[in-house]
Amino acid sequence: MTNDSINDEVLRIKRELASKFDNELARIVADTRSREKNAISMPKRSWKSEQCDAPKPPIVAASNDASTPAAG
Repeated sequence: MTNDSINDEVLRIKRELASKFDNELARIVADTRSREKNAISMPKRSWKSEQCDAPKPPIVAASNDASTPAAG
């Protein structure tokens, strides 16, 4: 079996938090939420297709005709 470095790091952090807060989930969550308040949020970026001047394809509405066969 191969080692997964990302998974190993996540498990290490999980074990550290569990031992730091005596395996009490409420305390772990409270600590995480308090640290989230200090996080930096980045502005939303637009998609590349929204940034160019190319015309957008028309939106085609789906038809609910009884004459079209059902998929599947």
